[in-house]
Amino acid sequence: MTDNASINVGSLLNGDDPIDDASEDLLQRTELADAFAVEICRTSARHGAVVALTGKWGSGKTSLANLTCRALDRVHDVQVVEFNPWFFSGTDQLMRFFFDELAGQLRDGRRLKDKLKGAGRTVAERLGKYSAALSPLKFVPGAGVVLEGASAVAAGTSKLLGEGPETIHEQRAQLTELLGKLPGRIVVFIDDIDRLSRQEIRDLFRLVRLTGSFPNIVYVLCFDREVVETALTDEAVKGSAYLEKIVKMSVEVPPLPSQALSPVIAEGLTQALDGIQSGPLHASRWPDVLVQLMLPMFSTIRDVKRYLASVPLAVRSLGTEVNLVDVLALEVLRVRFPAAHAMLPAAADLLAPAKTRYQASTDRTERERAFMEEFTGLLNGHAQPVIRLLFPAAERLFGGQNYSSDWNQTWEQDRRVACSTVLDFYLHRRLPAGRAPAEYVDQVANCIGDESALDEVLGQMPDALLDDTLKRLVPHCRDAPEDSVLPTAAALMRQLPRVRLGSTGMYSPGGEWAVLSPVSVLLRNFSGDMADHTVRSLFSGIPSLYGKVLLLDIAAGRPGKQGLIPDESARLLRQELASQLRTAGPEDLADERMLLRTVLVAAADGPPVLEPAFDARVVARLLESGVAPVHSQTMGSVAVRTEKQLRWDSLVSVYGGEAHLAEAVALLQQCLQEGTVELNEDLAAALALYEKYATGWRPRSSDHAPCSAGGSRHVFPITDCPPTVLR
Repeated sequence: MTDNASINVGSLLNGDDPIDDASEDLLQRTELADAFAVEICRTSARHGAVVALTGKWGSGKTSLANLTCRALDRVHDVQVVEFNPWFFSGTDQLMRFFFDELAGQLRDGRRLKDKLKGAGRTVAERLGKYSAALSPLKFVPGAGVVLEGASAVAAGTSKLLGEGPETIHEQRAQLTELLGKLPGRIVVFIDDIDRLSRQEIRDLFRLVRLTGSFPNIVYVLCFDREVVETALTDEAVKGSAYLEKIVKMSVEVPPLPSQALSPVIAEGLTQALDGIQSGPLHASRWPDVLVQLMLPMFSTIRDVKRYLASVPLAVRSLGTEVNLVDVLALEVLRVRFPAAHAMLPAAADLLAPAKTRYQASTDRTERERAFMEEFTGLLNGHAQPVIRLLFPAAERLFGGQNYSSDWNQTWEQDRRVACSTVLDFYLHRRLPAGRAPAEYVDQVANCIGDESALDEVLGQMPDALLDDTLKRLVPHCRDAPEDSVLPTAAALMRQLPRVRLGSTGMYSPGGEWAVLSPVSVLLRNFSGDMADHTVRSLFSGIPSLYGKVLLLDIAAGRPGKQGLIPDESARLLRQELASQLRTAGPEDLADERMLLRTVLVAAADGPPVLEPAFDARVVARLLESGVAPVHSQTMGSVAVRTEKQLRWDSLVSVYGGEAHLAEAVALLQQCLQEGTVELNEDLAAALALYEKYATGWRPRSSDHAPCSAGGSRHVFPITDCPPTVLR
């Protein structure tokens, strides 16, 4: 894997050399052009000739025509003339523009071959007169010929032109005689015919039919046969039959095989991405995505060129947030199949669900079936590789395997659009509130094992982005070297004062798990004595008491579940916590978060002595940390209600009875009136709840009454510990 978009993408093509492959394809095309040039020189042009270079739009006709022109330029008695049909507009201009252009290029002494200079200039003058004579004439509607040739028509034309000394018929005869004596031949290339309008195609072929009998003039017409045949077809004649009468020889541009396109793509991407910062490029995925997904979507060099022109903007707009392999693949989808690409936003939850569950491929909803059918139809057989290689969670829709939600973390780490948050950024080009840029996560991940560097980079992290950054650090911690576990965990635990505590939603974990999750993953790199030693060392270095409590949460065992450390070690650490709590002064305890829970955990193995329990500052912290949010939700509704409850029984337990608790609260209220303790929002809420609970009020329990008809209550239970001895 690499972050550098400037790497040679061709080097990932299974060891193939893109330069050699591209050179081989160019050589083959050059050989075909040389052979075509030889046939143009050998074909009889006594009465003129029309040859065709055909192929699908974008198949490389222009490239092959240019190579043929170069080959003919090396022939001393062949003069190449290029006519661009896009310069005329309408039937009236076509004939005059054609002969004027032909005459102009033959007058150019710098381009004329030495053998043809004298005769070429004479022909140019005669063509100029012929063009002037034809200028008032028009195509006869439906006739397919120009008013000329027949004597009666020539006589009428002579009158039309006034008292000129020569009729058009006479001028044509003189021009034919001059061209017949030409010491060589003129080859006229006309490209991009298939991009003209239907009427313009018909006009152009009428012109060729009119002038195709001029001796020593060979027309090389480049077009898509299907497009031109359709344009020439009418009720009277089929386009294919029309072409058979005009075209003497035809050469089909051979389609490029996929192996010929791959080096062009690889070399083009290397140039297009040079200097652009992008997401990671996974060497293991790139060959499969290129060969199985991207290459089959291309059919011509022109397709590839359009794609390469669009890549830089796509990569720049996404920056480092999305895996480069996915960006390159999706850009092919956007360029080649825009209608299918346009379906992605509406189907994002099907392609990259935030949560997945096992579901048989036959168990599809109506919406899933409709999406699958439309997406498959638009992609002409390319749908399955797109799903399998980019959106694996949606494979089940196409008969593939199911993926659990555990994969989301891996996909997020790799910045693949298979992850819902990454796909959301790809589709909307913006990060949601609280989402850290990928480069922030990279900076932290690169410092794993370096405690001081982690302190520095995390210290510079905005508080609003710290939670998300730490959560996304988890996959990077799984394979951390053993010697990096302790310094990394220590630096992470020092971030606890900056994260919120407690849950904010129905099923959301407490905010402290932003820190605890990566620390837990780090510690699981060890087992046995090594895990025990590491946890003890980490416990000793944590400055806050509540930080030690949270470490015990992830390290100690539970009933029926083995912890990272033995039960005896957990008991000794709780005793150490109790000792530190006993000796802590009120100024230290006043800075502790979740103080109530800390006291209860320390009392689990015997009642500690909490000396400053009747200090107003400590009372305030105990009350504040005794407030717990309880979330409830009515079945069928997305609305979540949150109410605050007071851990009344726990507070009473700590103070050894309601009377002692009332005494402590009275002391706090007196200090608030005197101004020696500051009243904040959390403390005000805690005191309001205390007043309600002191009168005997209690919230309805989910075990006794529902919060509403058909509703349910999600309660975080409080386990009371033995009462604390107060002094």
